[in-house]
Amino acid sequence: MKACQKFTILFFIAALILTACAKSRDQRLAEEVVENFHRLYNQQNYEEIFNSAHEEAKRTKSKEALGLALAQSFEKYGKHLSSELVYTKITPVSANESSNPNEKKVELAYKSKFENGERNETFLILSNGEKASLYGIGELTNDELEKLKSK
Repeated sequence: MKACQKFTILFFIAALILTACAKSRDQRLAEEVVENFHRLYNQQNYEEIFNSAHEEAKRTKSKEALGLALAQSFEKYGKHLSSELVYTKITPVSANESSNPNEKKVELAYKSKFENGERNETFLILSNGEKASLYGIGELTNDELEKLKSK
């Protein structure tokens, strides 16, 4: 085999490995953001959840509205007990979500247990491979979660 062919094969293998590592790093960072969110949620520290959010999210979302929604959720469900990650999707970020073109959008969905019941949580995290921040949160019905998982 010629040296040029060997180099080309090695180049593609290295590119695949680096791509896999980047996805793993972005997902790991995003999962850490969710862990921090749940810790702060259990402490009812909604202001710190807002303060640690992505800069673009803070510009477009209301601290008061977030605090009210989280307080209502805490009143209904109680403390977070555990979560099972059931869906992950990592895609390039669009220009209207961030001014940083190197960021990736990490979508995570969890089946979560709380003191007073269960719910399906969704998180949108923006990650640049070194740092990740919360951009959005949501809730899905079981049917919506199944449709998401089947994509």
